[in-house]
Amino acid sequence: MMHRLSFILRLSSFIFLLTACDSGDIQEQTYATDDRGHTVRLTAILSGIDSWESRYTVSLAGFTTGDNYAQVVRTLPNTTPDGTRVELVLSNIGDDINTVELAITNRLRERIITLARVNMEDYADTRDTIRMDLGQLDVGRFGALQLGLFNQACIQCHGGNGGAGAASLNLTQERAYAQLVDVASTRREGMKRVEPGDAQASLLHQLLAEGGENLLHVNHTEILSNQFRENLSEVRQLIDDWINGINF
Repeated sequence: MMHRLSFILRLSSFIFLLTACDSGDIQEQTYATDDRGHTVRLTAILSGIDSWESRYTVSLAGFTTGDNYAQVVRTLPNTTPDGTRVELVLSNIGDDINTVELAITNRLRERIITLARVNMEDYADTRDTIRMDLGQLDVGRFGALQLGLFNQACIQCHGGNGGAGAASLNLTQERAYAQLVDVASTRREGMKRVEPGDAQASLLHQLLAEGGENLLHVNHTEILSNQFRENLSEVRQLIDDWINGINF
């Protein structure tokens, strides 16, 4: 008897719900989405991604000041072919993120070198999608040094004004490789600017390594350390890895 009564009650409830649906008495429910934070959309045609070994990735990453580890990150597979048009979207970027960067990172999300950057404080009053349209970029090992090192810290003295550059060294994008690799130094007799396959013997390494302050009349070590306070050792290692990996 009790089982039959329970069944009747459940059936009555079901019929009531059906009647309510038919009568339009059920009110539409609106669920608010969490739209806090910024969104950055990167678009670019990239080459050189497949030159990185698995411990490095090309990433769109958000960083806080003084921290070399990304708080949020989207990465590209290292198998991405040259000439691929890529689009990366980084969402839910909190107010604690100071920069969003196209960067080379390692497996721990640690910044190795920055290739392009958006300063988030410039967009503090907007919730519109922030666009990073970067055109065509070589993000391989040397391309990363060009974008993240030479363009940021070196071309001011070495070719950025349209001249030959200090020490007749032009580090602008079209000339840097040819004027560095296997080229004799004009300032240190018997040395090459970059000795292919041998970082320790290269003037570039010695000028930028700790202790290279007095090799020339300009303190290149100080210039490097001022530019890369949070990832100095990583940039130095990247330079050495590039030189040691050059094969003729």
